[in-house]
Amino acid sequence: MQAGELVLPPVRTGSVVAVAFSPDGALLATATASSATASRDGTVRLWDPVTRTPAGRPLTGHSGPVYAVAFSPGGTLLATGGYDSTVRLWDPATRTAVGEPLTGHRQTVFAVVFSLDGTLLATASRDSTVRLWDPATRAPVGQPITGHGAAVHAVAFSPDGTLLATAGDDGTVRLWDLATRAPVGQPITGHGAAVYAVAFSPDGTLLATAGDDGTVRLWDPATRTPAGPPLTGHSKPVYAVAFSPDGTLLATASRDGTVRLWDPATRTPVRPPLTGHSKPVYAVAFSPDGTLLATASHAPSGDNDGTVQLWSVPDAG
Repeated sequence: MQAGELVLPPVRTGSVVAVAFSPDGALLATATASSATASRDGTVRLWDPVTRTPAGRPLTGHSGPVYAVAFSPGGTLLATGGYDSTVRLWDPATRTAVGEPLTGHRQTVFAVVFSLDGTLLATASRDSTVRLWDPATRAPVGQPITGHGAAVHAVAFSPDGTLLATAGDDGTVRLWDLATRAPVGQPITGHGAAVYAVAFSPDGTLLATAGDDGTVRLWDPATRTPAGPPLTGHSKPVYAVAFSPDGTLLATASRDGTVRLWDPATRTPVRPPLTGHSKPVYAVAFSPDGTLLATASHAPSGDNDGTVQLWSVPDAG
């Protein structure tokens, strides 16, 4: 098999906007959504990435589309967030809910992410806030983080656990001191339009962002300045970014139906775009060992014609 080829035929599972591998790579979680005014699946599905078969029944409980999924570092919890404004915790081994839903957000939850030590869960919402939770007690940690002037689409913890990065409809990326919940410097600007995705490199020296302007940008989080020129190539908005576990690759997903792989050190494409999807690609995730890339497409019209695809990962070198 050549690097960058499909590993297995696509999984057709409705319109998918989020994917996540479990820490051991044995499970792939997908969040199913559709137009807010169309049919609402409201399920999270677990798959065996080797066989592409369902791992048990779908997780049901959300009353509308689900937009976010994330495994805890230990793999004992799965967090989900959705249109019903709730965040839910699940035991992926038993496929059962853990406690009551986390409530507090007033509108759609677009992102959920665990800190690397598993002691915090951050959630981002259309209500312009980011909230922190203790996943062990399911209790809020401090007051909501406010500052964005519109919906917050993405959130990421720095690898050392000192910073939180957020990105939103107001066209800014903001860094926060996790100890004080205070802003770190001025907001990062440059996209000039909504920012949909944010991710730290594994060593914490780069911050990748992507948005409605169709560009991907790399920043030095210490200085909040650009790390070179924008990465261009996508012809439409970019919805997702993800670094490979070793930091040698950056994957980006776009409304143009393609996924692109970049070398973040040189800011150059690694290979031609991956072009297996026929719909906008909303999500990308590397497997923990870095050998697979999961991508997912969403049909905005609500026709549920979306797929999850698994690709072999090329060597950045």
